[in-house]
Amino acid sequence: MRSRRPRSSPLSRRVGIALFATGAVCIAVTAAVFYALWADQTVSLRISELSRQTGVVAAGVAVSGALPGSVVDTDQARARLLKVEAGLIGARIAVTDASGTVLYSTAGAASVAAYDLSALTAPDSDVGARSGIVQTPAVGRIAVVAVPVAFEGEGQPSRYLIGARPLSDMGSADRWIVTASGAAVLVGLLAAWVLGALLTRRITSPLVRLTEGARGVAAGQWGRQVPVEGDDEVSDLARAFNEMSTRVADAHIAQREFVGDVSHELRTPVTSIRGFADAIADGTVHGEAGVQRAAGIISAEAQRLAELTGTLLALSDLDSGTVDIVSAPVVAASLGDAISERFAKVASEAGLTLEVDLSGTPLADPERLLQALSALVDNALKHAREHVLVQGQARTGVWIAEIDDDGPGVPPEDRERIFGRFTRLDTARAEGGSGLGLAICRRLVELMGGTVHAESSPESGGARFVVELPDGARSGSGGSAGTQHTTNTHATRGTDTAGAGQT
Repeated sequence: MRSRRPRSSPLSRRVGIALFATGAVCIAVTAAVFYALWADQTVSLRISELSRQTGVVAAGVAVSGALPGSVVDTDQARARLLKVEAGLIGARIAVTDASGTVLYSTAGAASVAAYDLSALTAPDSDVGARSGIVQTPAVGRIAVVAVPVAFEGEGQPSRYLIGARPLSDMGSADRWIVTASGAAVLVGLLAAWVLGALLTRRITSPLVRLTEGARGVAAGQWGRQVPVEGDDEVSDLARAFNEMSTRVADAHIAQREFVGDVSHELRTPVTSIRGFADAIADGTVHGEAGVQRAAGIISAEAQRLAELTGTLLALSDLDSGTVDIVSAPVVAASLGDAISERFAKVASEAGLTLEVDLSGTPLADPERLLQALSALVDNALKHAREHVLVQGQARTGVWIAEIDDDGPGVPPEDRERIFGRFTRLDTARAEGGSGLGLAICRRLVELMGGTVHAESSPESGGARFVVELPDGARSGSGGSAGTQHTTNTHATRGTDTAGAGQT
């Protein structure tokens, strides 16, 4: 079946549009700022050049002492010279009085009648020149430089030499720069569109694949993986998805195996009960002794069903987090007495020696700790040949309990698996157990903030189960702190030793 090409998602369009719009705005702002800076710099250069040229002309006028158009300049030599100089520098030259009224101009009748000297910048410290941009009705914007060439008393200028250059010749340069800027903007927008599309694909393609992967998992493709690609955040998301998908697959397999195991566990007692009940009903079983024997088997199988049901309810409570766990210092010696009393008869009937030596004060729930240790002791008694040792004490900030037996032990490759549900390594020896005791034990210990694991016993060569819990003596906690609430407390309290045969 051909895979469909992923269609463009609204997110892809939004990201693409956002990237293009961002690029377009940046390009437009850059072009506008560049044009404004270019225009300002160009005008500044024009004024600077005009100031230098006008200053040179003004120096010559001041040295000669003859102002153009005055009575001293009878032959108009100075006026003709100024016209030549004006042509050389490409500007209009005029002479004004202190108020800015034009007394002489190389432009003749086309001259401006007066210049507003107050609109120009303040005089500089060298020659007292003023400069600026003046708007005139006839010419438009012109650059103006005014240099004093004659003075009255106290150094007050009485005459100014004006150099004026229209800025209209900047129009062609403006058109060129606008055209160039427009072309650059168009190229930039095209580049922004292409790069935005590429970046959008890079960002959204992994997300599209993640979406398809999530839909696949929702459709039952447990464990489906997606490529780990893209930037750090996206690749981290892909890794998290792959991990989640793997866990979902594992959980599905575990659930399927759990349902199969429960069905198997229920099938045997139900078949036995039904078979003997039918035998009694149809008269296959004869005599009072036969009926009593069949009824005893039915009762035993019913008890087995009740224990299995209670254990499953306990496990369900633990998984759902509805079990009330209390944290308080527990007197381990009293806990040891309870274990001895509970299992003394079982050990005696099996011909085993049970030795219990618990000390210290673990920080735990007394009932749940007794339940967890009972599951481990029950498991040890099922596999021991002669001796079971239960000991516990505080060590370097933690309380450690060790349950040793001299049985066959647990292979290293199975020491983690035995804490799974319905796990039995020796079905013949575990006859009658549900295979849930160690699973419940581990869950209880974890809820109390501890750990439990299996290893080899250095003393007997069999199995050793080690429980580690916080040390109540070091914690200084004298009260209790309930962390959860139970809805099926009776289910856990009534199954202290049910189904503990795991290994």
